[in-house]
Amino acid sequence: MEIKIHIANLPQVQAALRRSPQIVSKHINKAIKLSIMDLRNSAGEKTPVDTGRLRGSYQVKFGTLRGELQPTANYAYFVHEGHRQQVGRYVPAIGKRLVKSFVKGNPFLKNAVSETERKINERFDMGLKDALNEIAASV
Repeated sequence: MEIKIHIANLPQVQAALRRSPQIVSKHINKAIKLSIMDLRNSAGEKTPVDTGRLRGSYQVKFGTLRGELQPTANYAYFVHEGHRQQVGRYVPAIGKRLVKSFVKGNPFLKNAVSETERKINERFDMGLKDALNEIAASV
């Protein structure tokens, strides 16, 4: 499952990155880390809880100009997108028999992205401003 976030000032960030890559990447990496943590906090609140395994399974990865957040529970996709199931089948993990043929998805990650997208764009605006201020101060 891949969910992308639209960064409104991405062309400006890319142009500044070409001019002063070290300074800009430092500030944009900071914006990425703060944004991923904002998204993690929101996703944690939105993630449905039965046993707590799904909510506790989030993995965060950072690289140069890159950040990822993903739940690692093997059933995360099915909770998010919904799934078909066999009515009457006994599931030991929940100690019950299945009664519905389809379980509607709970798009908890998409909801978290919708909730935090404005704040994430503000983080990138601030990162770009900080980078440009540092570039101007060094001239």
